[in-house]
Amino acid sequence: MHNRTLVALAFGLLLAPRIGSAADVDLRTFVEAFLLRETRQLGEKVTVEIRRGSLPTATRDCTAPQAFMPAGRRAWGATVVGVRCMEPRWTLYVPVRVQVEGTYLTTARPLSAGTVMGPADWTAMTGDVAAQPAGVLRTPEQANGATLRIAVAAGAPLRADQLLIAQAVQRGQKVRVVYRAEGFEVANEGVALTAAVEGQNVQVRLAGGKVVQGVARDGGVVEVPR
Repeated sequence: MHNRTLVALAFGLLLAPRIGSAADVDLRTFVEAFLLRETRQLGEKVTVEIRRGSLPTATRDCTAPQAFMPAGRRAWGATVVGVRCMEPRWTLYVPVRVQVEGTYLTTARPLSAGTVMGPADWTAMTGDVAAQPAGVLRTPEQANGATLRIAVAAGAPLRADQLLIAQAVQRGQKVRVVYRAEGFEVANEGVALTAAVEGQNVQVRLAGGKVVQGVARDGGVVEVPR
């Protein structure tokens, strides 16, 4: 139900949803589809858990609801999704838990500060990426040749803030947010909410307050797939 192979269907549900006073299932589907779209770059399998008691027992009609991540919230782990309607005007919040199965790196042995990282220094693990610390490294390219600025115990998740590597995006930095699709490109501006190295996922708050997630690129650019 929640596999990435259903993302195209989920995205279609976002285009013309309708939430009615007796449409508890529609609200659930709407929130699930939004989270699948927000997390499709994070892992191969995404599982969205919405407890039955978390949904309101009744909602007013809305032909064009909008889902959003409240400021400071991530689209994975234990989080909250907002749903709002402009006409009639109302907003509600749905607590959810999102598990993202993917690959991340841990140390293969105890490593001291100043170690120049190589393939023998890490192990690729598969598990719930959402349960790992912020900034966990996802690919060998992010660690290979980087220098540790602190000592790291064996089996610990490798994080971007442990490495002396140039970050593509700094926390609080103004970044250029680029939406790319076949045949066109749209750019916007925002502020990075987290630091990230090249190729790592990063959250950005746009001028209007909306938080989006994309991939950090050198030069303060964040790519958001469409």
